[in-house]
Amino acid sequence: MSQIAPVPAFVIAYSDSDFTNPHEMVLPDEPQECTGNFTHMGAKYWGLETGRHCATTVSADDHAFQYNHQAHNWITVQLKTRTVVTQVKVSTKWFTGNQVRAISVIFKDELTGAECEALTRVALDPDAEHTFDIPPTVATECHIKIYYEGGIARINFFGEPAAEQLPTRANLLENATQSHISNEHYGNPDMAVKGSRAEMHMVGWESARTGFGERVLFTLNRPTLVEELVVDTYMHRLNPPLSCHVFGINVTDTADLDMLMAQRPRWMLKFNDGTTVVPDDFQAYMLAQRYLDEAVPDTDNFQIMLTQEDDCPWIPVLPFAPLQADTWHRFTDFENTGPFTHLLYMHYPNGGVHGLKLFGTEQ
Repeated sequence: MSQIAPVPAFVIAYSDSDFTNPHEMVLPDEPQECTGNFTHMGAKYWGLETGRHCATTVSADDHAFQYNHQAHNWITVQLKTRTVVTQVKVSTKWFTGNQVRAISVIFKDELTGAECEALTRVALDPDAEHTFDIPPTVATECHIKIYYEGGIARINFFGEPAAEQLPTRANLLENATQSHISNEHYGNPDMAVKGSRAEMHMVGWESARTGFGERVLFTLNRPTLVEELVVDTYMHRLNPPLSCHVFGINVTDTADLDMLMAQRPRWMLKFNDGTTVVPDDFQAYMLAQRYLDEAVPDTDNFQIMLTQEDDCPWIPVLPFAPLQADTWHRFTDFENTGPFTHLLYMHYPNGGVHGLKLFGTEQ
């Protein structure tokens, strides 16, 4: 027998929701009527609504259009409880002509690695409530394929908690000391450490646009083996950083952190002719456009990357990881895991991070 209340869930990532706030889609709330309400994007709707023309692309040279029956948008949802799912409910309420036409639902279980496609391209009606009974399926995550585009007001999952749950873990950054923060223009790293998606708007650590590589040093409570890092860009749809970078060190409590930070990895410019430049103050160098003064054939185009001296004491943990907008990023594949007493977190070039979480084993 399915439980009355839906399984609590949150959005991990999605391909597109140009017109709406997709985080409303997994709430248990009744989809709100927004008739007569408008934003700069047009009529307001509750839930997820993608842009148009996912399946159709222009072939201008042929004076034709290319159609792909398998094209789709998608959204991935995390279930807060490991659940034996027996029912999926989907609402297209208020979407009277712009509803999603069909969906496929794929469940995943983190504990076993199992994956199951419970629903395959089932049709959705406009402005309607749909209930799909499925064979009992243990899941911690759900990936929904959306054919091709349109709106879904709500999707909820019902079932019973699985006998075995994922372990509860503490965010080790909550007890860490923060220092050497590069920029706190719109928020600070502590806000990101405490970020819990309690709001329906951007909040966290957001730097000014003049930043060129932000950083914060975490002094951990105890030497720690790193197992997982979460970087959550929740609600930062147009202003997330492009990447994050983590380096670690294992030193005594009396270590000179200023000296260690002076030896940290640096941002380097690499020009097309192979010339490299490592500015002492990268932010000032970039803001003053000093790259235009370099004696190279092309000063307008170059790569930017992190570099370390041969005697650099900082050990790469996650040396380069791209970030996406409004996404719960989980990193578990590390170059080194420690133990570390200090972690240097960096992101490039600037922008907003809602959540920072570290899970691991304290020594």
